[in-house]
Amino acid sequence: MQIVYDSQNYHVIEYSGIDGFEVTNNSAHACAYFHGPVAVAFRDNFAKFIAENPSVDSVDEFLGGFDSLMNLPTVLH
Repeated sequence: MQIVYDSQNYHVIEYSGIDGFEVTNNSAHACAYFHGPVAVAFRDNFAKFIAENPSVDSVDEFLGGFDSLMNLPTVLH
């Protein structure tokens, strides 16, 4: 498990070895989990986007495009 992005609004965790990504909207307390080919596509697109050196607001806007998929509630243990 590796945090690949963290801001006030979103964070992205990569589960290497199993091709998994968790994207969390902190303000909505919701997340999405991508696995397999979808996770690979997300990783590739996110890496291309990050390579352009975007601002935090731009990254948050990019991740906001996945908000409709974030239907898993986040729970504190």
